Amino acid sequence: MKRHTPPATRRPAQAGFTLIEVIATLVLLALMGMGMAAVTGTALRGSAESLVRATAQARLTDALESMTADYRELYATANDPIATIMTRIGGAGSSQSNAYGAYTVVVNRRIRFTGAAPSFSEQGDSNGDILRVTIRVDGSTATVLFAR
Repeated sequence: MKRHTPPATRRPAQAGFTLIEVIATLVLLALMGMGMAAVTGTALRGSAESLVRATAQARLTDALESMTADYRELYATANDPIATIMTRIGGAGSSQSNAYGAYTVVVNRRIRFTGAAPSFSEQGDSNGDILRVTIRVDGSTATVLFAR
């Protein structure tokens, strides 16, 4: 008769990850997350800046178009349309909020050009037939000339 011997006791393979594997995975995920946050944050900030610039440009264009339309009307009806529009726009260095919109006046003066092209220059002239207006809206700047 054969004696029955119990089978050798084997330990089953353990399922799961070691502590080192878990830590390494967490470190890699954290580094990837930081990289994605940096890229995403830059893209979002860049798109917001573009929107702000586009909005400022639109407000600037609206103000200049309103001034131009007003000047065309004044040109047909006023004795000195340049003096009238100059007063309505506001003085240089002032912040305005009026029918034209909200803006800062950078330059508002009568001028004349002297010399011949291509080397002419701008001269301030209190009786000049040209009005130079430069306005700023949220960092965007534009210049327009009104002439008799």
